[in-house]
Amino acid sequence: METVLSVATRAVLDACARLGLDAEELLSAGGLTRAEVQGPDNRLPAPRVDALWRAAHARANDPLLALHAAEALPFGAYKVLDFVAASSATVGEALRRVATYFALVDPRASLVMSEGEPAELVMRARDTGAEPPAQAQEFTFAALVTRMRICAGAGAGTCMDPSAGAGVDAGAEGVDAGAEGGGASWSPARVDFTFAAPRDTDEYQRVFQTKIRFGSPVARLILPRRALTAPISSANAMLLAVLEDHARRLLEELPRREGLAARVREAIAAELGDGEPGLSRVARRLAMSERTLQRRLQEEGRTLAGLVDEVRTAVAKAHLSDPGVAASEVAWLLGFSDQSAFTRAFRRWTGVTPGVWRARHKAPKDATTLPGSPSTLPGSPSTLPGAPSGRMMPG
Repeated sequence: METVLSVATRAVLDACARLGLDAEELLSAGGLTRAEVQGPDNRLPAPRVDALWRAAHARANDPLLALHAAEALPFGAYKVLDFVAASSATVGEALRRVATYFALVDPRASLVMSEGEPAELVMRARDTGAEPPAQAQEFTFAALVTRMRICAGAGAGTCMDPSAGAGVDAGAEGVDAGAEGGGASWSPARVDFTFAAPRDTDEYQRVFQTKIRFGSPVARLILPRRALTAPISSANAMLLAVLEDHARRLLEELPRREGLAARVREAIAAELGDGEPGLSRVARRLAMSERTLQRRLQEEGRTLAGLVDEVRTAVAKAHLSDPGVAASEVAWLLGFSDQSAFTRAFRRWTGVTPGVWRARHKAPKDATTLPGSPSTLPGSPSTLPGAPSGRMMPG
């Protein structure tokens, strides 16, 4: 049975307590005990966590319970990820590391960072590539943004102090990363949610302090260079090395839920922004030799070229679903030398040209962007194909 870290469940229980709800009743609904949830390093059965979250949302008179729970989550609650982030040199490095070790929080979801200007941090169901539930998107993105504000804006002592709160006032509405990219004003350029816009979006604006888009093809943070290069004053290379070594060991201890092919797909997606993801680059990202990677793929009846085609197909379809991205731009993002080469490849993958596929798969009519936000920004959503996954609540 898959397990998730207890932190988010503890946060939603705290949020419910502030609303006057009976925490014991919610724990009973999930078949959990207070001792299980309060253990800072405890991992909880995913189905029980999902049941507790469903009960919390049903009983709470707060449709944005996940958003508010994440906003109030103290820095340091995610002991490994929070301090890996705080020890990184820049916000961009912090986010890349959080994405790498996100399975420690919830192995059913993944964060994938694409390079480019702007970059994107995409959240998806790890195996299916489908969009996560609305509450998972809200909780994860709110937790990430509030934590990066602390790292970018706090002194080293505050950022590395587990008692530091996550609820940072980002200032006036609409501020972004600013010229320096740091400080309490740190924000992504835009936050994209896949679900339809609610009637009242004021709380989203207050928490994220940036442009918000609803009805997006993918759930993602749009990150300009100035946001990624924001320095973290608590950076500590020696401590970071120790923390990452610990994080890697924790990852290795998680039950394996996927074959090599799924890991290779993720590595390919991460490399797409830098050109053709060849054998040496993919092997290096997976920390194995080229010969070992080839041998293990052969054992699974796979080839790197075939997996590259699978990933490119999925990413191309995700981009083509967005009418604001030109086919020529998709070709460039996927590493093709020109649009005609991309068109030939896409026809080979799908049997139709990009134009025909786009006409058959128009974006949803309810896609909504708050005033002042562009319909899209270039970048790679890095959506991958995969195998089955449950509808997870935040871990």
